[in-house]
Order: sequence, then structure tokens, then C-alpha cells
Amino acid sequence: MKRIVTLILYAFCTTITFAQTAEIIEIQLLSLPENKVDFGGSDKNAAIAAIHYYENEDGKKSETFTLDSILINTVANGIKETLENSPVFEYADIPVFNIYSDTTMIDKDMQADELGIISEQTGAKIVVAVELVDINAQYIFEKSRQRPLVTNVNFVVKINAYDVETGNKEMKYTGKDNIMIPASYDEDGTYIPAPRIEDSRRITAEMIGRDFAKRIVPTWETAERLIFYDSYYDSSNSKSGKAYNAAIKEHNWSNAAKYWTEAVEESRTKSRQAQIMYNIALSCEMLENFDLAIKWLEKAKTLHTKIDENIDEYINILKQRIEDKEKLDEYFK
Repeated sequence: MKRIVTLILYAFCTTITFAQTAEIIEIQLLSLPENKVDFGGSDKNAAIAAIHYYENEDGKKSETFTLDSILINTVANGIKETLENSPVFEYADIPVFNIYSDTTMIDKDMQADELGIISEQTGAKIVVAVELVDINAQYIFEKSRQRPLVTNVNFVVKINAYDVETGNKEMKYTGKDNIMIPASYDEDGTYIPAPRIEDSRRITAEMIGRDFAKRIVPTWETAERLIFYDSYYDSSNSKSGKAYNAAIKEHNWSNAAKYWTEAVEESRTKSRQAQIMYNIALSCEMLENFDLAIKWLEKAKTLHTKIDENIDEYINILKQRIEDKEKLDEYFK
């Protein structure tokens, strides 16, 4: 799987100062779901998740909502894409199908006989049913009413995940919410207007689908981490510079950790030492050696520098990652 590197702690104290700075890097983390849904038990390769939706077949307004087949399809695709990118499906190679069905079952739970039909047709163990979606949007204009500043979206949703064998609901997701999608500016300062009504409804539908899928399976999430660099050392051929390049350009965190460990000896201030130790801890996290990362941060904390607050925050993040990893290990057991 992933390699773990073992490092030796060093600590040296010197007196000369250099200007240092830092930047943000992004990493991908596994995020735990709210509910565990068993996609086929131990024989995961045989499992199929069917995405099913209900649509009012005559197209008229139901007692509560009018269902828009395009929007429901968009929600279903948001679920499907997120499931396919989940490690559960990626590593087990589980196919995910979209099942399109016309039915008058509005705002009702899926019946066992219908679950059975879908299972017979697809081999599905779990059926995700998009049963209710209503999305309305309107513009909020400038006072001059020349252009919309915000697209305001209200939505109501009901999605259930059913176990085909038992007919039980493994996950129930119902709710209503309001989101606002504002106008913005790109990097060149060009004005980007608030999205059109139909675009905002589609964006919201995709968001609903992704959000539901993340509730039932682990998914990859983007997280930010701080990395320190020195405008002098990291632009030269020093150990610190090599470490920075190995980390940022090559994504070789094992080499980065090695070079930064050696660079502690080159540093001439406690401040610089603490920042290098912080970077070594980052390398350890990338290599999933969380305990060693915390040891490096605790070592940096003994130097009592201006980044102590950053160190405390990072230690808390790593402790949370350790807890999450234990839960993920249990999930995939």
C-alpha cells in the first residue's frame, strides 16, 4: 500500500535570522460517511448499486411537488459520479447503473416488489432512489436592476438508499435548504455574473446528488496544509531547497523528509528550525506516519517560536486524522 518512512529527530539552536514565508498546498484526504451502507457484503465485486428515480408520469403537479425529470436525472448523475469516485467502488470495481423509471409513486417509500424487479434486472444489492426534488431559483438584482448580483436557490429533496434483500432503508435523506450563488470576478478582474436560473438549478441538483453520496460512502476531499519556505535557502541548492523542490515539484515526500531532516543542521535560528520541523511533520503526514509527524511538531514546540499557534493547530488536525483513520480501517475491515 503506502510506504512509511522512519525519521530521526534532530534539534540544533543558532542565532542568525533570515526572512521566511509560507504558502498553502492542497492534499486529498478520505472523508468518512455519516452512514455505512454495505454494498454487497464481503463479496463486493458482485454488488451493483442502482440509481432509480420517480417521475410523475403525466407531468402534472402532484399533491406536493412537480418533479422535473431533467433535474432528477442531474441529481442521479451527481450521486453516480461521486459513488464511482469513492474508494469503495474504485477498489472493488463495482459497476454503478442509472435506472430510469416512470411511476406515479410520489413522496412514498419504494415498495419491496419494485425493489425486487430492479434487483432482478440489475443484480443490485442497494438501490438509491431519488424520490422527491423541487428546486426554485430567482435573481437578486443590483439597485439599478442592470445585472443580478446573486442567484437565490431554494430546494427540497428526499432520497433513500434501500437494501434490496431486506427492503429496509439503509439511509434516509430528506430536507430543505437555501443557497445563494453570487456574481464574482476572475483573476483578471473580469466580472462573472450570477448564474442563469436554469444553470443554478442544475448546479444545485448536482450538489444535492454529491452531498447524498458522501453521506453513505467514503469520498476524497480537498484539504489545505501550510508549508514554510525560506526565500534564500529554498531558492538555492541547499538541503532545504532540495526538500522544497522534492515536495512541491516532484511530490516525493520521502526525499523531502530526508533533505529537511538534514537541513535542520544548516539552520541558524530557532525560528528556521521550527519551520523546517513543521515541514518534516507535513512530509510524515503525506507518508501517513501521523505519530511521527506529531513528535516533530512537539519538538518544534519546545523552541517557543512565533509559529507555536500553527503547531498547535496542526497537532489537532493530525489527532483528528488518526481518529478518522481508525474509523476508516473499521469501515474497510
